[in-house]
Amino acid sequence: MNISPNIFVFCALACEAKPLIKAWRLKKLPAASHPFAIYTDQHRVVVISGIGKLAMAGAIGYVMALFENPGLPIMLNMGIAGHRKHEPGSLVLGQKITDSESGRSFYPQLPFTVFVPTETVFTQAKPNADYSTQGVFDMEASGFYEMAVKFSSSELIQVAKIISDNAQSPMTNITETAVERWIDLQLPNIQLLIEQIADCRSLAPQNNVLQIQQKLSEQFHMTVSHSLKLNVLLQRWWLLKGDTELKWQETGPKNAKELLAWIENELDRTDFYL
Repeated sequence: MNISPNIFVFCALACEAKPLIKAWRLKKLPAASHPFAIYTDQHRVVVISGIGKLAMAGAIGYVMALFENPGLPIMLNMGIAGHRKHEPGSLVLGQKITDSESGRSFYPQLPFTVFVPTETVFTQAKPNADYSTQGVFDMEASGFYEMAVKFSSSELIQVAKIISDNAQSPMTNITETAVERWIDLQLPNIQLLIEQIADCRSLAPQNNVLQIQQKLSEQFHMTVSHSLKLNVLLQRWWLLKGDTELKWQETGPKNAKELLAWIENELDRTDFYL
């Protein structure tokens, strides 16, 4: 593609995406050319993946390969979810994402002022009608997060859920019209969330990152895919560790794969202790 957007919003359903598409006046890419519905302008992309974590992961992989995006993109999963008590139409942010099948959990970083409730998001293979457990229930978040971290940094990857059902108002009451109305009412908060995430990204020193990336890419004879992954890791390094020196020489990596593995391990240790 000859455009380079840096904000990507992934929704499972068309009714979740329509308010953003309308508000941002996005144009649809030719449907015959793509397996997913993709709407875009110069800076923003909204993708309709279809239901389920596998569909969501597939949409992310396809779209991120489609666009040549410089630096680290903002990646947001926005959609409906159930909760025991929260009112339908309310907005929550995922502070922990758990895949109910595998038990694997992910922990988005929230380095900004959180102005809505935060919840653990449980991703399940089927719709959940049991409201006895505390937390938010959806069908895409874990697939989204597990794939998104391959393309950006955890500070820039967020899961925002609009509550669609609870113990008093079960999922049988959900309509597409209601979903569109709820999300339309939350657009100011969604826009504010994106602006706060963008502020985190704007702190990164792009020039320094590119210089280090170029030096290491040449030294380790990196492939294009290795160089792109290095860029993502270097951006994360600065966001998490500031100007802490990248002391890769002490470990003596023999090739690009070993270097990238060492950087990733150091970042994972940092994420753990935050």
